[in-house]
Amino acid sequence: MSELIFQDFGVGYSPGSVAVSGVSMRITGGSVTAVIGPNGSGKSTLLKGILSFPGVHTRGSVTLDSLDIHSMNRSERAGRIAYLPQSPPVPAGLTAIETVLLGRFPHRSAWSRDSLEDVKIALDALEMVGATHLADKFTDEISGGENRLVNLAAVLSQKTEVILLDEPGSSLDYGHAVQLWKLLADLAERGMIILATTHRIEMSGNAFDKVLLLSEGKSLAFGEPEDVFLSGDLLSRVYKTPMEVRRSSPDGSWIVFPGVSV
Repeated sequence: MSELIFQDFGVGYSPGSVAVSGVSMRITGGSVTAVIGPNGSGKSTLLKGILSFPGVHTRGSVTLDSLDIHSMNRSERAGRIAYLPQSPPVPAGLTAIETVLLGRFPHRSAWSRDSLEDVKIALDALEMVGATHLADKFTDEISGGENRLVNLAAVLSQKTEVILLDEPGSSLDYGHAVQLWKLLADLAERGMIILATTHRIEMSGNAFDKVLLLSEGKSLAFGEPEDVFLSGDLLSRVYKTPMEVRRSSPDGSWIVFPGVSV
């Protein structure tokens, strides 16, 4: 299985600046990792640094199967790493299926048309996210939550080993959000590496194998949810509000109670 390794990784927006620092972790195929932390803690910046976004400066290293990600060209990275931003653009004049087919671009030669295999992969991706009924609808005529599902399908159609997602549950109602996390877990079972930022702390404990906690750009904790959520003290300090974390029964799900003295 693939392996993503961070060694003292940091990101800044100018040479010498520090927006994220001290990220060291090993993520293996078959796992889902959550990145949590307050607004401004560096969650989105971390993902941009992994992908060498224009204007970001990185230090340390990130390797995928011993290959430095930042030594790959854009085409090589797109063939191995897919990314869903927090607010992806809504392409005007395209249907949902046409939008999903954009995810097949890294696997096609220049100016080639969509093959029957591309169309099948795109339709399968829409089915996976429960959005087959949107296939022929224009993306600028459907809701924000529906567009979120379509863009997720486009990412899935890219068929990569690694998927980076920035707040994938935003714009989704609770039911669809639960289905999303279940889908990510199912993808991980196929050997993929999933790394997703989220504000849903309770879901990060229930749906993810590992949790990275960021605060003010620093890596404070990384490990299994039980290790990061062992007590609410750390979360209370990071989020600057009293928080209590409990395991429910009988399924053992995490429940987070904000505003409760701990």
